[in-house]
Amino acid sequence: MAPIHNHRAAASRPALLQRAALAALAAAALAPLAAPAQGAYPSKPIRVVVTFGAGTSPDVTMRLLSEPMSKALGQPVVVDNKPGASTIIGAQAVASAPGDGYTLLYTVNNTTSINPYVYKSLPYKPEEFVPVIRVLSVPYVVVTSAQSPYKTLGDLLAAAKANPGKLNYGSYGIGQGTHVAMARLLNAADANMVHVPYKDNAVPDLVAGLITTVLEPSTTAIPHIQGGKIRALAVTGPTRVEALPDVPAVSETYKGFVGDSWHGLLAPKGTPAAVVNKINETAQRIIATPEFQKRLKDLGLVPAGGTPADFQQFLKEDTQAWAKVVRDNDIKVD
Repeated sequence: MAPIHNHRAAASRPALLQRAALAALAAAALAPLAAPAQGAYPSKPIRVVVTFGAGTSPDVTMRLLSEPMSKALGQPVVVDNKPGASTIIGAQAVASAPGDGYTLLYTVNNTTSINPYVYKSLPYKPEEFVPVIRVLSVPYVVVTSAQSPYKTLGDLLAAAKANPGKLNYGSYGIGQGTHVAMARLLNAADANMVHVPYKDNAVPDLVAGLITTVLEPSTTAIPHIQGGKIRALAVTGPTRVEALPDVPAVSETYKGFVGDSWHGLLAPKGTPAAVVNKINETAQRIIATPEFQKRLKDLGLVPAGGTPADFQQFLKEDTQAWAKVVRDNDIKVD
């Protein structure tokens, strides 16, 4: 008997082979397109939004960090200044950005620890950010004019208590860190001064004797102090700073007082933990170098560092402390 052939099955084998070959070619063609999404982070430039303008302390310190970060990550780390509205403009830009690690925020305590309690409404929420790393702390310096009669912090606060409402202090604006930190100091001293908010730097009026005192960030205060234009009475960090070794900390008069600010990196919510950790580890290595530490200390800044979890815990405590000051002093911006 002649063998029986299944002609339909035999005829289908070439077609099956052809379809398999086409599928393989398609997969090969798509592979290069899929590779970048699966590649190691970062695969393109990283934009860091700084919430202050060029030449300010946050801008200067982020640029000190960006160059070694670019080298370590193999991609440009580009600073994008978006100043204004007590860090709100820059924070809003990052809160609405994709959580992919290519847009980061470099900011200060106003963004997370003060603004939510000063403003009735904000275009962002603190929960829309993931803490990456606290880079440094910024002591404020209590300063007066070089011609001022006040030689010590005790002199100044004693005069304020003896003459309630007669002395005044300048700040960078209602609800700004320099305003809220001075309110915290006056609360600790049980003293009273009139607040004079400025749109910009109050130091020129201080030098001219038009206002009694200001809290000035260490980075901008030190050049004026060294130039003999203003007198430093105290620093608001927990200890003295290396750049001003003869200037006492407020805590030497009011035990436990801390009123400094900070700089830190945050990312939009949804940024993968692996990406956050990579940025953190890169920044940690840079912050730990003697060169970076010296640059910060020369500016009167205090290097920080730590893990994302460390920063998260710090923010929790920082927020509680500043929220209390805002409530106790009824500090509001409509």
